[in-house]
Amino acid sequence: MSEKPLLTEIKQVMDSALARTRSYFESEFSITTDEFPPEEGEANSLTLLDMTAVIGLGGTINLFIAFSFEENLIRTLYEKMTEGMKIAPDEVTMLKEATAGEIINTVIGHCTVDLQTLDQQGVSITPPTVLGRVKTLQRFEEAMFYTRSLITPFGRMDVDLIGPRDLFDTTLERQPP
Repeated sequence: MSEKPLLTEIKQVMDSALARTRSYFESEFSITTDEFPPEEGEANSLTLLDMTAVIGLGGTINLFIAFSFEENLIRTLYEKMTEGMKIAPDEVTMLKEATAGEIINTVIGHCTVDLQTLDQQGVSITPPTVLGRVKTLQRFEEAMFYTRSLITPFGRMDVDLIGPRDLFDTTLERQPP
């Protein structure tokens, strides 16, 4: 399977994303999480869950990070974030997408504190983008995926790092479906 370990910087990005997500879910939503153990191997595509938000990280670590949510989890988070608000039925999808974007933006914003040692210039982040009906990302020739999953009582969330092969060296970790 893998010939060399993940580069230290990639592991640091993933560890920070997982720790900050777990902390945010617990403190803001009282949602506990457990981590699936990683499974290693190469994949030609990345299967996304029901709703996915993506942010680009710039600087020394130049990659995309995606948070992909199962429907029940994103619905639960949306309901907790909009509790007490009157929401028109035609606004629900838009606000669920805003929920996914807000969650990844908050978590990755907190991660920049952990990652500032990776780049003396600082780590830039793009605004979040929610991938509508996209369910699969094909791997470009020189790209790699690194996926870890968190499970909650309300469903699963995958954290995916997507970047150039040389950044990941030769390792690719995938989670069971």
